[in-house]
Amino acid sequence: TTKRPFIEDFFPLPIQVTERELEELLTSFPVEQHYEECKAIESQRRALEASLRDTEQEALTLKDLSGLPWPVGGLQRAKKVRLKLALFPRIYWKALTQDPRARELLAWQEIPQNQGTGHYKFKNPQSAIRNPKYMRVLLAFLPQEEEEAIRLLNSYHYQEIALPVFPGRVEDRLKELEAERKSILERQETLKRRLVELTPLIPRLETLLGYWEGQRDRSLQETSLTRSKRLMFIVGYIRKKDVPFLETMLREKFPQALGFYRDPQPGEEVPVSLALSRPFRPARLLVNMFGLPNYFTFDPTPFIVFNFFLFFGLCFGDAIYGLALMGLSYWLLRRLETNPTARDFFSLFFYAGISTTIFGALTGSWAGDLYKPEYLGEGNPLLRLKESLCLLDPLSDILQALVYALALGVINQFYAISLRMYKEYRMGRPLDALLDGGLWLLFLPGIIILACSIFFPVPPGLMKVARVLLMVGGAGLVLTQGRREKGLVPKFLTGLVSLYGIMGTYGCTSFVGDIISYSRLLALGLTTTIIGMSFNIVAELVGSAGTVFFVLALILGHTLNFFISIIGAFVHPARLIFLEFFGRFYEGGGHRFRPYGFQSSKVQLLRT
Repeated sequence: TTKRPFIEDFFPLPIQVTERELEELLTSFPVEQHYEECKAIESQRRALEASLRDTEQEALTLKDLSGLPWPVGGLQRAKKVRLKLALFPRIYWKALTQDPRARELLAWQEIPQNQGTGHYKFKNPQSAIRNPKYMRVLLAFLPQEEEEAIRLLNSYHYQEIALPVFPGRVEDRLKELEAERKSILERQETLKRRLVELTPLIPRLETLLGYWEGQRDRSLQETSLTRSKRLMFIVGYIRKKDVPFLETMLREKFPQALGFYRDPQPGEEVPVSLALSRPFRPARLLVNMFGLPNYFTFDPTPFIVFNFFLFFGLCFGDAIYGLALMGLSYWLLRRLETNPTARDFFSLFFYAGISTTIFGALTGSWAGDLYKPEYLGEGNPLLRLKESLCLLDPLSDILQALVYALALGVINQFYAISLRMYKEYRMGRPLDALLDGGLWLLFLPGIIILACSIFFPVPPGLMKVARVLLMVGGAGLVLTQGRREKGLVPKFLTGLVSLYGIMGTYGCTSFVGDIISYSRLLALGLTTTIIGMSFNIVAELVGSAGTVFFVLALILGHTLNFFISIIGAFVHPARLIFLEFFGRFYEGGGHRFRPYGFQSSKVQLLRT
């Protein structure tokens, strides 16, 4: 069989089958025959594993007993004398041999230790046999004196070795066990070869499994249908775009059936199907990670695409890394283009690579500072490209870069509040849109302008506008944020506290906390660049041994930085969207629309 590419372990390609092929499988594939064969193979496999385990365990025990000059069975069959194989710590054994009472009760023979070392921690006598701190001894005493002898032996830390029951010498039994082990391994190999021969059947079995799972779900759903002697009612949800197809199917196959349609009503648990145009589809991965929206709100995917790529580009922020990400994503995209999940995933990173390249060029990061003359020589093309495209170097003007990051946070949060207004309006609550969104868009800009006046002069006209915004927005929030409370005092107190952010739809402290979170965009971008610069320095030091070492150090270092930084560049923008951005307007709780019919994560049914 051909080995599946490594990447397909993460994004397995669906099995594509036509309706005709499925019909042929259902009628001609000998499922029962293969089932019985696989069941028998599994039963044999388990039995062989158990036999192999027992055989190896017995062999392991007997190896520690090898070297005994007598058959083990003979020690157990003695009737007129008790024979025991035992272990003693050497310090106690010496004392025992000098005990007069022991000389009267016992006879013994020391048995030399085997060569080699054991592979156990010494938790029991069997595993302590090879420990050089122990003595291996054969003891003999009379049956009538057994109780006294055992009591005496225990006082010297005696440990009995359990002897297995079999005829003959240990070495002969070990040879038998080795032959058994080889026989078991051969039978296991035979089973494995047969399983390999059966592997081409897997796609067909997966297809049939998908069909039968669909039939099971169908049977479960049919139990909830309303029936009478002559009528049957099926109630469910259908996407608007599928209504013409349903009507055509009913006319052709069920001419006596009628379909009635209405829009979902508020309060119903309506399933969600995200219908997106091609440019926005990759970003639905983010929404699926967070959870589907409530049906009666809106799909946020088109509204987060630009934000995510902007944040990703700022965090990853290196032109060469961006080009590498585009190339890698495109290659994987072409290899896995038939897998919808993989297609969305790598398309998302391809577009993110474009953003990374743009922001890397604008901030002057090209594999860190690889453009420097000490690495590539004076007047190298990369240096000229960097100087012609760079607009802001965060390393040399970090304060300005921080201001830009925070300003981006302000804009993004105002955008989120605007989306809250859109959501409320869409749900038929225009007054809530104005009071819970519009008033904050008056109050917060006023706060920002007044805060800016502390650090630099603000034109008097703008200050006057800020005071008006602050008073109108603040008064409106105090008077309306507690509108759902009972009593004038609770309404007023709730409105007042809402300005701080403990209650209400937003708050000054929440706003400040959200804005500060956007400083991570700068921090992550700087981290990627600085680590890249560090690897360039390491490569230069190694390069004193030759150009090959310089190139190898660059490749290894920047590959490591690429994969480490890309994790942060994905996680932190996603966090800004999920917490700071979605927290202002997003209402989740939707469940996925699952069409009635053939459904399988591994099989794709092609309609003909």
